[in-house]
Amino acid sequence: MRKRSPFQKTAVAAAVSIGCLVTGVAQATEFTDGDLSVSFDATISAGAGWRMSDIDYEGVGPHNAAAAGETDVHKHGTSSQDNSNLRYEQGDTYTEIVKAVFDTEVNYKNFGGFLRVKGWYDYRLATNDGGSDLPTYYPTLADGSPAEPRESDSHRTEIMDAFVWGNWWLGDAPLNVRYGRQVISWGEGVFFPNGINTINGIDVNALLAPGAELKEALLPAEALFASLGVTENLSIEAFVQFNHQETRVPACGTFFSTTDLIGDGCDNGFYISTEAGVTGSDLTRLPRGEDAEVNDEGQYGFAARYYIDSIETEVAAYFINYHSKLPLLSGYMPTPSADTIANITTLFAGSLIAGGAAPATASAIATGYIATPLTGVLTADPTDIAGVRNAVLGVNPSLMAAMLPDASYFIEYPEDIQLYGVSFNTTIDIGIPGGASSVAGEISLRKDQPFQIEDGVVVGGILGFPSQLCADAPTAGDCYSQYQPGEYVQGYITEDYYQAEFSMIHFFDRLLGASRWTVVADVAFSYADIPDEDELTLNSGYNAALLTPDFTDTAWGNDLGFAAAGFALFLAGDVPDPATGKAAVMGLAPGTTLSSVLATSLASEDEFYPTQFAWGYKLRLTGEYNNVFAGINLKPSISFSHDVQGVTPGPISNFLEDRMSFSANLEAIYQHTYSVAAGYTEFFGAEPYNQLADRDFFTLSASASF
Repeated sequence: MRKRSPFQKTAVAAAVSIGCLVTGVAQATEFTDGDLSVSFDATISAGAGWRMSDIDYEGVGPHNAAAAGETDVHKHGTSSQDNSNLRYEQGDTYTEIVKAVFDTEVNYKNFGGFLRVKGWYDYRLATNDGGSDLPTYYPTLADGSPAEPRESDSHRTEIMDAFVWGNWWLGDAPLNVRYGRQVISWGEGVFFPNGINTINGIDVNALLAPGAELKEALLPAEALFASLGVTENLSIEAFVQFNHQETRVPACGTFFSTTDLIGDGCDNGFYISTEAGVTGSDLTRLPRGEDAEVNDEGQYGFAARYYIDSIETEVAAYFINYHSKLPLLSGYMPTPSADTIANITTLFAGSLIAGGAAPATASAIATGYIATPLTGVLTADPTDIAGVRNAVLGVNPSLMAAMLPDASYFIEYPEDIQLYGVSFNTTIDIGIPGGASSVAGEISLRKDQPFQIEDGVVVGGILGFPSQLCADAPTAGDCYSQYQPGEYVQGYITEDYYQAEFSMIHFFDRLLGASRWTVVADVAFSYADIPDEDELTLNSGYNAALLTPDFTDTAWGNDLGFAAAGFALFLAGDVPDPATGKAAVMGLAPGTTLSSVLATSLASEDEFYPTQFAWGYKLRLTGEYNNVFAGINLKPSISFSHDVQGVTPGPISNFLEDRMSFSANLEAIYQHTYSVAAGYTEFFGAEPYNQLADRDFFTLSASASF
């Protein structure tokens, strides 16, 4: 029978916070004087990572791919997802990092404190040395300069954990209390995120660094935590969090970033690259506004654990009220002005010149068809964005891209998500050599979990194109009939989300020459109560084209009919090129309808959009070869993950059907103090929607602890 210490669970929670559960090199210096003990541990490491695969242009936006001479491209409607991919060629280093982590723990009788400080410097990011040329179409900072990895992204020194604790007895009931910056770990999840263990954010950058340890990636937050052993078998826990710490996603221009919209330095990441004029310029960029402030209050939780002696199993129940740690994208409608008219006029004149028109002729046509009508619209009603849209659609739909600078997007973290969960952990002997296996599982429900609407749907609505975002608008599909200029547009919906995860850990001793092999198998399932794709398309973790539902030229009633009629008249007045049969200026055949242009330029994609149900599994094997030679221990490990079925909507993004990865690592440890590790990771499957499929990498690191 397993024995339970009255402070067992609080000790485990504290161990997660201070990294004691993470395997690797550890060599603390200790000092003891009576009831006082002080321990100090420092780990210094250096490492580098190299890109091992070539760029797959099926995952690159069409205009950046075309600029590189590639034709077999994905249907991304923008180049707002490929900046990081194009900045690193095969064989380039993407990181050259030096790190230091210092831990200090003080214990005096029934009280104690813990402090962790971390610092790092990445030479590769600091110097931006060794990468490929800047992509043709790239995001910019607020001042218009390229959104390259910033010098400020290359280094950081910060206090991680910093808390005090005390143990008391309330009669026969043990009480543990902790206060300060800490990590609180609940649930039985192992490899899959977005389960019960959602109290703290994750530093994704730290997790992906060479030689990373879990303790470097967990982001502590100020909190008060308490655990009370009500009986020998029953304990209750509670916490209140006093500040919000969101998950840190890769910064713009760094190797693992898969979007130019959300990370640090992504200030003007969304723009529509068209062939209508000055592509990639400030005329077609959607600026990023300030991130929404998150309330530090209102995050708390309760847990109860019960140990069933007869079956040696612990069961637990949880409730957590928290604010999203994952970013979501929302926006504001455009506010048209005289600058808007100038931008659209310039863009249109540029398209005419590109089509062979003389500059003077192009200027005259642009003034007659754009500047004069739009000035009349805004003079009559400065808020008439629908009137501006209709006038522009009547000339060339792609010119609506020039409305982007008058709108904006921003990042927000929705509040008051409620999580309910249950878990168990036990040991079961199922006859596998090596004895009993540790088995655990959890099931959680998130009420009102926010799910990201596909950014193409959101931006399409902001530009005034037919959008699922506004299916219930006064004019169905027309956001300009629902929102006023400058009005907030919510980019997400809230629905219930269920996740179940089950894991098994088994030890094989004296196998294949190793002292021990540890096998971890983890499987997870998810169910999201989301609408069908035809009703509303949600984000699946990659950037698609602008999306518009199927419609006819009369679907918007008089407004669309006016725009379609104007488009037909303008096209009819353009003289076709005898060689091609297409209009010389617009490149479109006479008789082309507005709906066919929109259906072509805003093409939807049917594959790999979120599904209600999804599941997958992860495996990890780790060997321990002790004293192989000269006191050196070797630890080989192999990991494999497979998203078997379904696609989880963002920002959860746990599963993308057929996505897989394989990793092989080898660590050599000398005297439990010095370590050298090498690893290779390959991503594959679900191409081209798997945006990491061409970012295989190799890492090499060395560390010393004292």
